[in-house]
Amino acid sequence: SNIVLLPNVVFIILLLIIVTAGPLHASADTSSSWIDSAESRYSAAATQYDMEALRNLADVITLKPVDEQKKPRALLLHGCVLWRLQLIAFCKNSEKDILRYGKVSVKKLKEAETAGADMYLTASYKAFAYQLMAGQGINNGAINGPLAAKELKKAQKANPKGYYTLLVEAINANQAPSFAGGSPQKAIVLFEKMISAFPDSVDVKIHLAEAYGKAGRKEDARQLIAPVVKEYPSNLLAWTIADRLAAP
Repeated sequence: SNIVLLPNVVFIILLLIIVTAGPLHASADTSSSWIDSAESRYSAAATQYDMEALRNLADVITLKPVDEQKKPRALLLHGCVLWRLQLIAFCKNSEKDILRYGKVSVKKLKEAETAGADMYLTASYKAFAYQLMAGQGINNGAINGPLAAKELKKAQKANPKGYYTLLVEAINANQAPSFAGGSPQKAIVLFEKMISAFPDSVDVKIHLAEAYGKAGRKEDARQLIAPVVKEYPSNLLAWTIADRLAAP
């Protein structure tokens, strides 16, 4: 998909999204005990949408010796921590923090990519960050939308059938205006295919519910999101979507 991400006239639901409960890896790095521990802390904090824990983890990384900070895994992790803080800011409707965390997240992810981190991961997360920023008004949409689309192309080249690549593509379809190729119906098809391939993905269910709502299938949307909120009460993104679906 070459959709250019622009602000949605209804509301922008971020990508991603992504609860990322698994460890992060980079191609040109060796394992070390502190980064293993930090990745585990990230998984727990991300799942709980724990802003304080994520901020503390960012501090832990920045206090490491420079040579440790600049390793691909450390840079990738740092970028993902900052992106997760951006996602929380999105759920809290804080435009200032969405832009602030988005910019620093992209910066770290670019450094990670240059250092040799997996381009599939760095491009996917940069796309997520750019898309969140693209939702903050027309000017931010014009600047960050094309950048998000560019990163999606890189992710598609690196791993065309990867989970994150498919997720970004589907969210693009759901968020972009019709003149840019966006369509809730198209997004629904893509998300439903993902449900078949990744039946345990909470994020896909959340975004599919949002797409159902935009397509006017409010009852389908509510039936899909209700058990997610019940099973994962700490999932701030699920609550954000559920609240919007409950609005008249």
